[in-house]
Amino acid sequence: MGVIGVVSVSILQQNLVTQAENGVYLASDNAIGRVTAEVGSPAELDALNGPFGLFAAPDGYYVIADGDDVLFSVYVAPDYTARDLTAAESAAILEPVPLDEATSITVPGLGDFLSLRTTLHLDDGPSEGLTFITGGGLDDANATLRAFMLAELVIGLIAGAIAALIGYRLVRRELAPLEHVVGVADRVAATPMSSGEVSDGERVPLRDEDRDSEAGRVAGALNRLLTHVEASLNARHATEESMRRFVAEASHELRNPLAAIRGYAEFTVTTPGLQREVVGALARIGAESERMTKLVEQLLLLAKLDADPALAHDEVDLSKVVLETVSDAHAAHPGHQWRLALPPEPAVIEGDEDAIRRILLNLVGNAGHHTPPGTSVVVSVVVDAAGTSLRVVDDGPGIPAEAMPTLFERFTQARPASGGNTRDASTVGLGLAIVSALASASGFAVTVDSRPGRTRFTVTAPRPRAERSSPPDAASSQPNRR
Repeated sequence: MGVIGVVSVSILQQNLVTQAENGVYLASDNAIGRVTAEVGSPAELDALNGPFGLFAAPDGYYVIADGDDVLFSVYVAPDYTARDLTAAESAAILEPVPLDEATSITVPGLGDFLSLRTTLHLDDGPSEGLTFITGGGLDDANATLRAFMLAELVIGLIAGAIAALIGYRLVRRELAPLEHVVGVADRVAATPMSSGEVSDGERVPLRDEDRDSEAGRVAGALNRLLTHVEASLNARHATEESMRRFVAEASHELRNPLAAIRGYAEFTVTTPGLQREVVGALARIGAESERMTKLVEQLLLLAKLDADPALAHDEVDLSKVVLETVSDAHAAHPGHQWRLALPPEPAVIEGDEDAIRRILLNLVGNAGHHTPPGTSVVVSVVVDAAGTSLRVVDDGPGIPAEAMPTLFERFTQARPASGGNTRDASTVGLGLAIVSALASASGFAVTVDSRPGRTRFTVTAPRPRAERSSPPDAASSQPNRR
């Protein structure tokens, strides 16, 4: 549109200038013919009777001069009124321009003109002739050109706006399937698929998939991809469910044989007259059966949590649970230094007391099993606006950074960051997995940060519903060392 506008304006301007030139040439020829017919010498120019004797076209002028002396001048305004040219106007018109060639000039107070300078020969005049100048106004042509440019600009803007609107509607219509694809993709991406069965999710509407366009093909490809992903995830879920059932049933079935093995070993070892080697073997059988029993119970607990993670939500005095658990840990691991930091008031949380005890027992047992004797372990309870936090902090060798991403997964066993071997061989890496599963089922959050010389596990429980409407007592958030 810009190119068309420039070309059309140029053509119109050329046509208008050509018309003005033709008029100036014609007026000059007619005026020269009349002057030479009516006037024989410069002295007879008065015979033209002033400005009305030689009538110019509207918005035009004639000037006859001998050098810089104006012998005759007339200017006809667009309303056909005529007058003599002033000295300033005549001086501007007499400015040198090429002979016999229409040239554009500007006359102060009158406007733009096409000026044509020719030579007029009269009897008794200068041998080189008099200067005869004819002018035709360009104001009308310029006004026409400006009006055309304005109209072209307005029409171009309107046409551009209409074209933009139509193009926008067309593009939006063509891209509508892609918007549906993006919406479906965003909602599917926000759907948790890491576990559980994936039901039939959203799909791009068939009216978009059937379109014979690139967008339609993308919509169809996304629908097929989602179908394949759901089928794969459901197959994975079915396999996991089969494994969970197998583990639960196997764990349940193994409990009785292991209990029988342990019972017979304990009974047989009391028989008098047994050799020392036999007694040692029976004691070893009993210890291993007890270890297998604990492993089976842990697997059974995890299987139950996978099948039904619902737990009780009763009010539990966390301070009491911590005090009792740490007391038991002190007896189980006398080589460690056990410390308590409890608030002066009871820290009450909502949850299942057995689950909370097992969480704390596993964390304390983890610190006792995986740190060397002499390690200091601090178990604290902190109450703040966010809730109640249970923290188990030790100054042991720490957890290696490469083990942190999978620390709460099942059967994860990490050597200490210092490279030492402080791990109890009786553990199989299920303790922290049980902590994570019980905390998730209870609505708690579990975090860990570790470096050599300091490892901290934090379990945060939200405040009980009865206390959420009022802020906790400031004094209760300060721990009391014991």
